[in-house]
Amino acid sequence: MFWRSSLYLSFRPILNDFLQYRFYATTQKNPKIFPSAADAIRDIPSGATLLVGGFGLCGIPENLISALVNSRVDSLVCVSNNAGVDDFGLGLL
Repeated sequence: MFWRSSLYLSFRPILNDFLQYRFYATTQKNPKIFPSAADAIRDIPSGATLLVGGFGLCGIPENLISALVNSRVDSLVCVSNNAGVDDFGLGLL
C-alpha cells in the first residue's frame, strides 16, 4: 500500500503536465495586463458582443465602460444580468 502511494506522488508532477497538454485547449497561461483601460479595449470592433459581469452597480468594469463610451466603438450588444442605471454602468452604453 505504501509503495503505491509513494509511486503516485512521484509521478504526480508528470501526470499534471500530461493532463495539462492533453485535455486543455490552451497549454500556456497568457495573462493579459494592460497599462490602461483604453489599451484593453483597443481591439473591440463596432458591433461586438460583450459579456459583462457584476452584481447591481458593484463589481462592474466601470473603467472599461468609461473607455468604451469615450471611444468611437458603437452598435455594441451587451449581455448582462442587469443594465445598471441611466447615468452609471452599462446604462452609459
